[in-house]
Amino acid sequence: MRFVIDSNVVVSAMLSPHAPPAQVIRLALQGDLGLLYDGRILAEYREVLMRPKFGFDALVTGNSRHYRPVGGRHDVRVLTPREPLDLLPKEG
Repeated sequence: MRFVIDSNVVVSAMLSPHAPPAQVIRLALQGDLGLLYDGRILAEYREVLMRPKFGFDALVTGNSRHYRPVGGRHDVRVLTPREPLDLLPKEG
């Protein structure tokens, strides 16, 4: 079976990591659900995830080209997976 995951499921999964939406996202990331998406779905994810009301300080993505600033600015920082690691304090 193949699915399109609505943006409200993505947000709910981020806010409640043990709830059913998070379980759906985990299954998708593990490859147990076939996902369908296109530019419209990615644009909706971008628009929703960048809303100030969610208070996400940064979005970490390996597909930063899908999250380019609109109108020359972001309300949310977009980081590559490497960048949060570089922000962590160095041990030793």
